[in-house]
Amino acid sequence: MAHEVLLQGHKKLLRKLQRLPDAVQRRILRPAVNKALTPINRDAKRRAPKETGLLRRSIGKKVKVYKRTGVVWGAVGIRKGYKTQLPDGSWRNPEMYAALVERGTRTTRAQPFLRPAMDANRERALSILADAVRAGLAKEAARP
Repeated sequence: MAHEVLLQGHKKLLRKLQRLPDAVQRRILRPAVNKALTPINRDAKRRAPKETGLLRRSIGKKVKVYKRTGVVWGAVGIRKGYKTQLPDGSWRNPEMYAALVERGTRTTRAQPFLRPAMDANRERALSILADAVRAGLAKEAARP
């Protein structure tokens, strides 16, 4: 379940950014995307149902830069490495059941937490992204 958000409506800002060399674009965009994902990440953790707390702890954000294409990609979702043995001896792995919780099954109702977090924070994240890009451009302009 991926959601694509493009920085549209900020044509002037995009033109300024596209005139810069790729390395400078990445230096500006990577921290900006990371900062923009923070409210979505926090809200998803807040909305996740808590039975053992494992699902909440496994929610995180990731930012990746594709150097060949110059694309900066960010996501909020379930991280790997949170498989845990419970006191009763059973194993829990949030990677395996997070989608079932989010979407529900035939026998259990859906308890969405990622999609509502994205929907509720979309405008805020875009605003943070635009502000961070502007700040990054100003910082790059001030560099010697």
